Amino acid sequence: MGNCKFVDELNRLRKSSSDSIDGTDTFDDFKKYMHVSRSAEKDLIEILYKIADSGRKSLVMLCGSAGDGKSHLLSYLKNDLRLLDNYVVYNDATESSAPSKTAIETLSEALQGFSDENLEKPGKNFILAINLGVLSNFVESSYGDSFKQLRQYVINSNILTNQLNEKGYEENSAFQHISFSDYHMYNLTAHGVKPEYLEHLLEKVFRKEFENPFYNVYNNNCKKCFLSQKCPVKHNFEFLANEKNRKYVANALVEVTIKDKEILTTREILNYIYDIIVAQNFNCEKIAQSLTNEVSFLKEYISDITPSLMYEYIDKSVLLNRLKKYDPLLIRSEQADEDAISYYVSSDVLNEVISVLDKEVYSKVLCQQSAIEKINSDKVLKAQLFNILERLKKIKSDTIHDDAYMSFLKMLYYFNTGTTKKYGELYDLVEKAVIQWCGKEDQDNICFNNCHEGIALYEHIEFEPYLDASLSTKKNEELRIFLPFITVKYESKKTGEIISLDIDYSLYELIYKLTAGYIQTAEDRNNHADFISFIHKILRTGSADKEVFLVTDDNRKAIVEKTKFGVYKFKVVR
Repeated sequence: MGNCKFVDELNRLRKSSSDSIDGTDTFDDFKKYMHVSRSAEKDLIEILYKIADSGRKSLVMLCGSAGDGKSHLLSYLKNDLRLLDNYVVYNDATESSAPSKTAIETLSEALQGFSDENLEKPGKNFILAINLGVLSNFVESSYGDSFKQLRQYVINSNILTNQLNEKGYEENSAFQHISFSDYHMYNLTAHGVKPEYLEHLLEKVFRKEFENPFYNVYNNNCKKCFLSQKCPVKHNFEFLANEKNRKYVANALVEVTIKDKEILTTREILNYIYDIIVAQNFNCEKIAQSLTNEVSFLKEYISDITPSLMYEYIDKSVLLNRLKKYDPLLIRSEQADEDAISYYVSSDVLNEVISVLDKEVYSKVLCQQSAIEKINSDKVLKAQLFNILERLKKIKSDTIHDDAYMSFLKMLYYFNTGTTKKYGELYDLVEKAVIQWCGKEDQDNICFNNCHEGIALYEHIEFEPYLDASLSTKKNEELRIFLPFITVKYESKKTGEIISLDIDYSLYELIYKLTAGYIQTAEDRNNHADFISFIHKILRTGSADKEVFLVTDDNRKAIVEKTKFGVYKFKVVR
């Protein structure tokens, strides 16, 4: 890539770049420029100031997963803000200090000042970046026996559970923590998601300011390049300099975290940004050679622009593979079919191309008269361009047409804000989904057994929602700390048992489809054992121990009732 200074500069975004490695000893100008403040950072800084005011020796834990930004944050706090001058900084709890020692043993030695024996003795503050798995192994190990108070803090703070901890600084405690798993790449509002962090990160790369190192190289070199008017990399950069186009990318990344539980790290996101700007085999010389044949050049150009790079490459990265499932081309609708027919039967696609590409940077190449002539006459080129046009329509649209997704976001907000009055709609969906899954007969009785040949057994279910009084009501318009799933609870009138179900997006989508009449498949049964278990528990709350309805294949019906004397009565209804 040495023949293109701009691509060399963009290469700093890649995971393989030395710039992606964070250490606590330095925080260079590039990292300083790329730094984007996050909610976890703000909360941690507040804790550090309160520790300074308290004068108490403290252990601060930054908990999370690999690559989520713990090292970067430590480096920023230490070198840029100078907030860790009075702290011992322990950055990697997965490494051992000696070949003969395990990481857990090394960690135990490092934390001796906070063992039960030494907790009240004077000493230096300590800040520790630690993965949740390592923390769990440590407090449960034999070394953890010397840290019983730390173990109790971990338990009381729900650090290793899926419950939220919103306490912040805990007075009179030697232990404090921030868990990155409590925070997300987006905030949640009553109207959907607000991906502020992602948008700010994208803005850092594409901002038209000379303090932006990428824009600096672009401005100084791309205009002089002999490929300037034909370069897909330059045009991709200009395409994503448009805030609206970046917003689409940010929302697409949020969608994959919610739908597929993809854990996004800043490192992965920056690598993804590179992947949608620079094609895998991009080469200036190759582009220059293709200019001798306009059809070859156009095919190469279309495959190398962002709307193609986002969806057409497989096995380049896990993130690109995930996003490929949400290619706008996979959304079928009557309008989409009509657009496709109209485009492919047209002998001249100029108007269709201009209507979509007008004002987009790619029009400099694709709306030229000679390009349109080649597109009209080459079937492969015409099909390639159709894909681009359909994706650009979605990118330029402000509307999300996924009803299940939007409904889930709304319910997720109601759940996390404790908006009880809105729960009725959610519980109604769950109950309808259970009935659809099991099947019902005309008296609204639910099937609980259809294993007998020619006969299905039904019972009456009274769903009794249980609203947890401990749920706090939040008046926030925007949530930055929240659970990424919804929990519904029902109470058995028979036993008082509380039957709960955690609903992530995948299960919510199934529930949403069931309420619309969808019939579950074997794959659904394999993927949602939690829902099946929940249904079985709900069925145990029904009337089967007192009254059972039998329905035959030819629709004859009978009732078996248990009398007060413990005997059963059989009655044919029809």
